[in-house]
Amino acid sequence: MFLKNALVILLTATTLASPPLAIAATDTSSLATAQVTMVPQYTLAWPHALGPVDIFVSRTASKEGMTLVQQHIDSGAARVISPFLGQRRVYFFIKPVDGKPGQWVANRILPLDGVANFRDMGGYETADHHHVRWGEFYRSAAPGGLTNADYALVDTLDIKSVTDLRTQAEQQKQPTHWQVSGQEKPPAFYPSEKPVLPGDMTDKSRLAKMDQTQAKALMEAFYAKMPDYYAPELKALFARLVAHQTPTLTHCTAGKDRTGFASSLILYALGVPEQTILSDYAMSGDLLRAHMTPSFKAAMNDPKDGGAMAASPAMSALLNSDPAYLEAAFASIRKQYGSIDAYLAKALDVGPTQIKALRDAYLD
Repeated sequence: MFLKNALVILLTATTLASPPLAIAATDTSSLATAQVTMVPQYTLAWPHALGPVDIFVSRTASKEGMTLVQQHIDSGAARVISPFLGQRRVYFFIKPVDGKPGQWVANRILPLDGVANFRDMGGYETADHHHVRWGEFYRSAAPGGLTNADYALVDTLDIKSVTDLRTQAEQQKQPTHWQVSGQEKPPAFYPSEKPVLPGDMTDKSRLAKMDQTQAKALMEAFYAKMPDYYAPELKALFARLVAHQTPTLTHCTAGKDRTGFASSLILYALGVPEQTILSDYAMSGDLLRAHMTPSFKAAMNDPKDGGAMAASPAMSALLNSDPAYLEAAFASIRKQYGSIDAYLAKALDVGPTQIKALRDAYLD
């Protein structure tokens, strides 16, 4: 499924300032799994074929701030205590001593209590063996439920821009009041101006009567509409990326459908293979089920339908991140534009010049 030269690293992270997260999430990037407990230590494992390695740690995925923590490790695994105090992300650089290319690795899934499906899109290997830079592209469910403890970590991400793909109705139902600490400025917010979703996605009485097969067909039809329906928001998002308004967070309500489509296009533009993109997309359903936050439950449940929607057979299909959904969007693009590259260029103004700028800026 993945490129043969992809570095496979197992990263188990533990952090002192955060309560344990009730998931152990499998990372399909060929980089790892991430699990959080109460101890400030990290356990890394890598293929023996890499030979002896040096391990560096940094506050950012940058060689400028690297600190050597272990040297000439030939066991294929190591336990590392982070030298950095406080609740913040750390990044490790695994460098084979024989001169083979090294690679950054970090926790993909952030240990937040109030927001589900908050993760980093970094680390993925491109077709030409570069890697998406960590700490630039975040995606999540609606962040309105971030707790004070969550902000202790989120504040360290230095997020510059937030793209909210929810409708105005969703924004009003679950507003985001971003906390600002000290002299920090809040990120720039770019909300969608769409009042509501297409009618077939908001008719809850109809949805509540659907079975899973019907709901899956509805989801695939919605994904087929997204490339054109959300072209204005996506065009603006890519313009911000080209202008280096990063780190950036993209979200909708669940961080699965609209966010999943937007994230897939970012990874595609950076040169990540389609199969890897589909695998990344497929993570959302499991993460949502494992971490159903109160704010997400509130967004899913509507007292107007008496809870019928939440209990309906359709809900399973609506919460799934079935790769067939994203494939429906790609098929729609290819049918109308001929290729995803043509769609990026014609609909989103992301042509060869912008592609090169993105890859120069965001690949290692």
